[in-house]
Amino acid sequence: MTPSKRDRTVIPLREEYADRAAMLRASGIVTPLCGPERLGTIGGDGREFPLPALEQVEELFRCNDELVREKHAQGFDRLELTPMAMPLPALIGRLRATVLKRSAEGGIFQTRSSSTDALVPVRVNSEKQVWVWDTLRHAFEAGDLVYFPKELSDDHQGMTKGEAIDDESICAFPGWSIGLTESIPFMSKPGQVTITGGRERLEAGLSPNEYISALKNGPYRGETGNTLEDFLVRSICRLEATGEVSNDVSDDNALWCLGQYLRISYAQVVPTGRWHRSIGRFRLDMHRTNNKQCTKSFGATTVVRLSGG
Repeated sequence: MTPSKRDRTVIPLREEYADRAAMLRASGIVTPLCGPERLGTIGGDGREFPLPALEQVEELFRCNDELVREKHAQGFDRLELTPMAMPLPALIGRLRATVLKRSAEGGIFQTRSSSTDALVPVRVNSEKQVWVWDTLRHAFEAGDLVYFPKELSDDHQGMTKGEAIDDESICAFPGWSIGLTESIPFMSKPGQVTITGGRERLEAGLSPNEYISALKNGPYRGETGNTLEDFLVRSICRLEATGEVSNDVSDDNALWCLGQYLRISYAQVVPTGRWHRSIGRFRLDMHRTNNKQCTKSFGATTVVRLSGG
């Protein structure tokens, strides 16, 4: 029987799932768990979080059909499988290992707009491939990062990582965020307005507070900011697939991770992720929510996380 139009997904889900799952396995993010033929990741508390099966993801898309079609019409065309339960230090270790592996196998390259563009090699720092600001490292190791804040203030209304892992509006399956992102690897430049499906694509050059305010408007329904977990997994998958880096600050393409927030002694800050071309490594740190110095080179993209509730 030929499936009806409503039974079909708007993206080639089987191919997308197979591609993402293969990269998660190749990078060591997904590994064998206890039990026959079970793959997944291990949380910080030792719990196992199996990778959702294709059939589960297909059913999730059917249950969220209206939102999926709306956001696909707005340019969200890439499946994302993010193991939110995986500890950040472990993901950072996987990114470092992937950089070293790809560098040894054939080199690492600048981000391209298209697969037909020429590959331009980048240097890789021989001593440290992923730099993490100590204050940020202490925050996520202590469990102090706020996830999915509604405000970048003391009244953030966000949650802990543990709460996000078990919240079906964030992780449709325990520990796993399943969603859609834009496959375009570069953010829009300031002043380059692109409207797709009634939604104005976010442009680079704004502060975190300005982005959070923008996301409250109707065209951005169902969207959340990225987390460091999203940034790390996406960077790993791009390296595995093409050998290219992600979010190069030299391209004015560094990423605000609006899905997280932290109050430190002297400021309210949001994590950032980027490739630092001049030094040859990835960099994770934080900047103030009203920062106007970094905005030229920083921007925000979003993730449509499908709800399992």
